[in-house]
Amino acid sequence: MGRKKSYAEVITRTKLMAEAMTANKAALSPKLDDAFIERLTLESREAEKYNVAQEKLKADLKEQTAKLETLLASIGKQYAEAKKRIKLDFPQERWKEFGIEDQR
Repeated sequence: MGRKKSYAEVITRTKLMAEAMTANKAALSPKLDDAFIERLTLESREAEKYNVAQEKLKADLKEQTAKLETLLASIGKQYAEAKKRIKLDFPQERWKEFGIEDQR
């Protein structure tokens, strides 16, 4: 079983096919007429635009995820420090007030 083709690969192959069909119209089956070729060409161009937009969104998502992970790492360190200090400075009965569910 072959691997699934990427969107870009499918679009590139389709554009190549449409160009070859245009160049060889006379030898094609009547079902593969000008309207068919035109629709194939237009849809491949439209798919290309969506693919470019999707790739940009994926890049943006990776960037946002990296920023979020950096912030969460910083928050985690601060939280651990605060939790440790609160557990030392306050009696266990008051820990819940700070959202600490620990028993010790």
